[in-house]
Amino acid sequence: MSIERVITILETELSALSEIQSLSVHPKRKDRITLPAILIDLAEIEPGSDRGTDQTPLLLHWEARVVTSDRDPPTVTWMLVQRVLRWLHEYEWRELDIGKAKLKSASPDHFSPELQGHRVWLVEFIQEIRVAENIWDGEPPNIEQIILYFPNCEPEPDPIILEVGSSS
Repeated sequence: MSIERVITILETELSALSEIQSLSVHPKRKDRITLPAILIDLAEIEPGSDRGTDQTPLLLHWEARVVTSDRDPPTVTWMLVQRVLRWLHEYEWRELDIGKAKLKSASPDHFSPELQGHRVWLVEFIQEIRVAENIWDGEPPNIEQIILYFPNCEPEPDPIILEVGSSS
């Protein structure tokens, strides 16, 4: 899985919401936006929890700005934000190592001066992905022995060696 793949999925799926006229990764210039629109921005990347699969777990912190005209009633924006939140709550692609999004917040975004004349809500969510192949996919490893050590015991006992398939 890659960040580019996640962006493609978000663009494809969120733009399928019936009201959305424009969806893009947060553009640098916002002179022309067909409304209503969603602008996506990757705000932060942090390490995720390692599950022992030899994949790199990443937590992607996303910001999605739902933009509508300030001439529309506020309920238009609220209903669109609700649809985005509902979609984020429902979607996941386990076969692509993408789990459910963790919703952080949804609130008016008054800090986007370049979007004056628009009603903007900021939807923040976290998406965990796993980069690279899972070493446990495919053929299982051939394990012949399991060796147990007890390093913090005094006196330190000899390791226990278990043969796979053995009952002892």
